[in-house]
Amino acid sequence: MKKELILMRHGKSDWSQILPDYQRPIKKRGFQESAKVGLWLRDHSLVPELLISSPAQRARDTAETVASNMGYSADNIFWNESVYMADVSELLDVIATTPEECGSLMIVGHNPGLEDLLFYLIEELDIPEDGKVMPTATVAVLETDLAWSDLEHGSCRLGIIVRGRYL
Repeated sequence: MKKELILMRHGKSDWSQILPDYQRPIKKRGFQESAKVGLWLRDHSLVPELLISSPAQRARDTAETVASNMGYSADNIFWNESVYMADVSELLDVIATTPEECGSLMIVGHNPGLEDLLFYLIEELDIPEDGKVMPTATVAVLETDLAWSDLEHGSCRLGIIVRGRYL
C-alpha cells in the first residue's frame, strides 16, 4: 500500500521577545505562510489522515494554522514531545508508531531534524541555489511502499517540496 509522508518545518519564528526556545511563537509572516501551505495541501488533496506535531509553541502555531486551512480539526492533532528538536532516529521512532492502516501522515517539527530526515529517506535530493532545503514553512511530500516501521535510508520517493513563502 502506497503511503504519503508529509514533513513540514514550523513557520517563521518571532524573536521580538526574550523567551525560552520552547515558548517562542511564530510571527505574522509565519502565520500567513502556514495558512498558504494548509490551503495548498487542501487544494492538492494532501490532507493527512494523521497529523503529529512538536508541542513547542512555534510548531503548535504552525500545525493549528495549517490544520485550520486544510480542513483538518485541530482537536485531532497529536502533540508528541519526542518531535521537539528530534534527530533522524527519534523522528523514525515517532513515524514507526503510526498505525499501519494510516495511509498519510504529516509531521510538523524543526530543523535540523526534519531536513536530516528528508536527506535520509530520499536517495538523491537536489539542493536549491540558496542552499536551504527546508526553510521555515516548507512542506515536503514523500511516498513509500513500505510499512511505517520499515522506513530506512533511501526508502522514499520525493513528490514535491513547496515553500510557503512562494505560494
